[in-house]
Amino acid sequence: MGEFLALLLSYYTCDAAAQTQQPLGGDRLACVDLYEEVKSFFAPLDEAPHGTPEWAAQRIETYVAFSAWEAENADLVAELRAQANASVD
Repeated sequence: MGEFLALLLSYYTCDAAAQTQQPLGGDRLACVDLYEEVKSFFAPLDEAPHGTPEWAAQRIETYVAFSAWEAENADLVAELRAQANASVD
């Protein structure tokens, strides 16, 4: 869980910076990569072939699962987001 929380903090920090600093180029791609890595913790182990309707459905399910986790852990998410915001101010 520690690896996930560290990754999540990095993503929230990237998100906070994007809201205030408009990252360009590689920084923006790094934020996307972090987000995809965070969501991978909620993805199925047996991913459908890329570009198929099944793959698209899995992507939606993964997003929904991550969003549900954030809602279920709202206090922790708020704490991590506060840390992230403080680091970019």
